[in-house]
Amino acid sequence: MNAALLPATLDAIATLIERGDCAGAERRAQMALQTLPPHAEIWRLLAIAQIRLDRLDAAQRSLQQAARLDPNSVEVLCNLAAVEIRNGRDAAAIDSLERALQLAPDHLGALNNLGRLRHQLGDFAAAARCFERGLRLDPTRAEAWFDLANTSTALHAWDAAESHVRQGLTLNPRSADGWYVLGYLYERQGRLRDAVEPYRTSMEIQPRPHTAHNLALVLDQIGDLPGAARTMEFAIRLQPDLYEGLSQLVYTKRKLCDWNGLAGLSAQLLAAVDAGRDGIGPFALLAENSTPAQQLHCARTFARQFQIAQAPPVRIETVSASTPLRVGFVSSGFNQHATGLLVAELIECLRATNLTTIAFATMPDDRSEWRARLVRAFHEFHDVARQPPDAIAQRIREARIDVLLDVDGYCMDSIPAVFARRPAPIQIGYLAYPGSMGAPWYDYLIADRIVVPPEHRHHYDEKIAWLPRCYQPSDGARRIADAGTRAAHGLPAHGFVYACFNANWKITAERFALWLRLLATVPDSVLWLLDERPDAGVVARLRGIAQREGIDPQRLIFAPKTHHPDYLAHYRHADLFLDTHPYNAHTTASDALYAGCPVLTCPGDTFASRVAASLNHQIGLDALTVADEESYFAIACELAMQPQRLDALRAHLRDPAMRARLFDSQAYANDFAALLERVAARARTGQPPDDVSL
Repeated sequence: MNAALLPATLDAIATLIERGDCAGAERRAQMALQTLPPHAEIWRLLAIAQIRLDRLDAAQRSLQQAARLDPNSVEVLCNLAAVEIRNGRDAAAIDSLERALQLAPDHLGALNNLGRLRHQLGDFAAAARCFERGLRLDPTRAEAWFDLANTSTALHAWDAAESHVRQGLTLNPRSADGWYVLGYLYERQGRLRDAVEPYRTSMEIQPRPHTAHNLALVLDQIGDLPGAARTMEFAIRLQPDLYEGLSQLVYTKRKLCDWNGLAGLSAQLLAAVDAGRDGIGPFALLAENSTPAQQLHCARTFARQFQIAQAPPVRIETVSASTPLRVGFVSSGFNQHATGLLVAELIECLRATNLTTIAFATMPDDRSEWRARLVRAFHEFHDVARQPPDAIAQRIREARIDVLLDVDGYCMDSIPAVFARRPAPIQIGYLAYPGSMGAPWYDYLIADRIVVPPEHRHHYDEKIAWLPRCYQPSDGARRIADAGTRAAHGLPAHGFVYACFNANWKITAERFALWLRLLATVPDSVLWLLDERPDAGVVARLRGIAQREGIDPQRLIFAPKTHHPDYLAHYRHADLFLDTHPYNAHTTASDALYAGCPVLTCPGDTFASRVAASLNHQIGLDALTVADEESYFAIACELAMQPQRLDALRAHLRDPAMRARLFDSQAYANDFAALLERVAARARTGQPPDDVSL
């Protein structure tokens, strides 16, 4: 065989690859390398066959041989970049693609691949430049318009993104990618109802798991929980290892109180956490019977996606302790939201301390009185809603923040990527997410010794900043409306009222069964719950379970969501608040105690399961924090049968001295400020973060 046979040999290898016979192509290429003079194209075709056989190391060696024979081959460099991307060697891939473009500046494939890689690495501006160059060369490529639209969405250039995707859809109206990008654009803008139809159109053209997953999330947010569950189940059927979808499906079924098959799904989820699977939301895991170790492992795995190469932050300035500490608060909850309700008075009271408070609100203004109150309370208020993480991080740097608090953690609408960019010298997790963030860019977690007792310390990556009181602030100036009559709330004129106004997803099948036992044991008692989503079927589902257990379903009373003062008034007619497990009442426990209703809780080993216990301890009601389910059941029965004990508990909650222990916001603010000053003092003297307490 000689060099004259080279064209036919190359054609034969290429034909085998096109037919899908990559093993045959590999054998033919290896035979040719033994009989023909060395040639770069033989090595390149061998590498393509090896790539398709998923033999990436062998493919890389073959391409390196090709590059030595023909260092100016653009196709070899592009193929080498593809292997480097698959092997996670992103920097090497960028180098290969940039060398290819130096040789052939108008190579569309190299431009497109470099743009997609830049996008994947978060360099959206550079990605956009690649796609724009490619489109100037060939504006008829619909996929390039969709790529540019996707990158423009990441840059929050909404109008440009929609124009780009519409241009692409004009070229290819049956593109599943195009309709997906349009749905994603609307979703990112918060135009959730507009996102539904583009996602559905994409699914009709080509059902894909990631499209079904996003559609399910949108349906969940607009209140179609049954549709969200069905769509997420479909996504998982398409891709059984879609663990992000499994996590959300379990959470959605909990919102529906649909416990059919849930135990098996929960077991799958915990097994995936143990195996270190990507994409599992740490917040949803808190409602499962997970251990503190599993929750930390999940958080660490989840945090990896936000890791970026960043220079270390500027150190906190060495200034006088009398200089006000600039403290930033980042939250999506600076509206009429549970977070806003908790922190409003705290921020007001911090004005009497040596802190300058700066808000970074990541959700749009809801025009509520709470938003207006928070704007007045902070020294500075920055609206950074819908801005990309890089832009928010830059705003924080420009504000010269000394200590930055993440008030969201891994809750809905949080932006952990901001904190991964290290915009402040000291970064602290606080309040909304009850657990470790599992990420190295958080220095501290604010807690107390009930929610994080010393024996649980090893389950938290951050250093702990321990407050001497309950870590959760409470607004002591909340207004309670007139309670009206029991009949006005659908309650019977007589009988003991057990209540739980926690979100529906916190109710487990096991705890609900215990509550039904209480109704069966305590004559004329009723259970008062929250009708959180009237169209979700929760009321019918729970009443159906009660009926099957021999309990009159009308003994389950459901309260609609209402204005906060009216909601607080409900507790005037509630005799005892029954806590959930493993995710406790947090804000709702504080609400109940504030309105004078005692809270019965059974803590576990996780932060999320210990908050009500901390609140009880702070207000002097440790007797209602019990060790096990049977004690919980016994006390709930006894209090219903012994009205004098209940009267004593209510009197205790009315005692001004007891109330001050939990609801003195100025005392809390003073402790909070002193704790942050202690954290900052360590940094100013060059000491690394360490556990601190007052």
